[in-house]
Amino acid sequence: MARPFVGGAYSGRAWLVALFLVFAIVLGGGGSPNPTTELLLEVIFAISAAVWLWLPRGTASDSQIDPLVIMLVAVPLVIPVVQLIPLPPGVWSALPARQDQADALALVGSQGSWRPISLSPARTFASLLAIVPAVACTYAVARLDLHERRLVLATIVLMVLATCVLGALQLVAGARGLNLYSQFHVGWVTGFQANRNATADILLIGLLALIPLAAPYLDGTRQPLPLSFDRRAFSFLVGALGLIIAVALVMTGSRAGIALLVIPIGAALFAVTLSGKRSGLRRHLWLYIAAVAAAALFAVYLLAFSQHTALGRVAFRFWSDGAERGDVWQDAWFALKQYWPFGFGLGGFESAILAFERLEAVNPALPNRAHNEYLEIGLEAGLLGYAMVAAAAAVSIALAWRAWRSAPGMRRQILFGAGVLIIISLHSVVDYPLRSMALACLCGVAGGMLARKRAQPQQSNPSRRDEVTKGLG
Repeated sequence: MARPFVGGAYSGRAWLVALFLVFAIVLGGGGSPNPTTELLLEVIFAISAAVWLWLPRGTASDSQIDPLVIMLVAVPLVIPVVQLIPLPPGVWSALPARQDQADALALVGSQGSWRPISLSPARTFASLLAIVPAVACTYAVARLDLHERRLVLATIVLMVLATCVLGALQLVAGARGLNLYSQFHVGWVTGFQANRNATADILLIGLLALIPLAAPYLDGTRQPLPLSFDRRAFSFLVGALGLIIAVALVMTGSRAGIALLVIPIGAALFAVTLSGKRSGLRRHLWLYIAAVAAAALFAVYLLAFSQHTALGRVAFRFWSDGAERGDVWQDAWFALKQYWPFGFGLGGFESAILAFERLEAVNPALPNRAHNEYLEIGLEAGLLGYAMVAAAAAVSIALAWRAWRSAPGMRRQILFGAGVLIIISLHSVVDYPLRSMALACLCGVAGGMLARKRAQPQQSNPSRRDEVTKGLG
């Protein structure tokens, strides 16, 4: 029996994950300048975690969890936990760039106190609290079956469309309002985020989610289409949605986001190659690819010809030299070397960089981020940070490779997960996407999508097992 597009026999835990993602996307985009919504999201997560534990666990096989998933969940938590462990005075005072702290404590008679690696333990603890919901998303999605993961993908697409609608209203309203945060980018599509670059990543993730969500209804497998669409009309709908999301992405003004449109286009092309020779997916998914490519060409048009229009501001950003960002990188690199190899402490970039900011680079705006996640990780977490990044990448690749080989039915979902992680990794070279709780949670969802769902017990319903094995994308 074919599965419905949205709805049907979803478990309570699947609905819980979908509902939490709604809250994460709406409330998790303010970043450190807007801590109130992040605190509210953490409270909602605590309630969701309690509900998750209260809901039925299902079969015995459902209680099993892949050790690689446990590793992927644990790796991001290692950094703040290690940095918060109190150390004896003879140890912490010997760490690089700790002499000022030792001298200050000596003035108040506390030179013998135990101190952690982090020079800003309160911010490091806040970072730990912000990481937990993201890694919990990895664990939760890994526990869902392939059909239930489609509910998660549908939720992402719906929230991305809501972002497009809100973004259009924001452009109409200008600087008058319709933004959720006290600090935000004015005059651009930001949706539920404060930062236009984070919004671009959200929209890119929505484009990726649309591929495994729609592909099963276009590949000739006679899946019943939603809302009585015929297959041709449904393919036009998918193309139209792709075009709307891609145009909204262009209107964020994010240079890296526009450049990264090649990732969902490439993922769609690769999804076409996964279908059989008789599949209708090749014909129908080209509409989606053409629509997203048209938005990319629209961006090229802005660069080449638009000079005096409102859209020309997008083009102008590509011609700017980015000198301020280069200044921050130079100062961050110098500060990184002072605290190497142990780091300043997760979440402490602003405090760490101020002492090393060059006078010629000082401006009224505080350098609250390095605009390069890899530099910021090195400054805040040192060698341990880079080791954990490498470990997370290795585990993600191992999960994806094993699932790709053993579970062909989930390959489109693996494309989504891998695509999200690639986008975040590339955008991190010039920005800080993981500092948004919304994007961190979506990154956690992507990690969970790479996990192979364990087989159901032999006594379970064979038709359901066959259906999961064949996969719905």
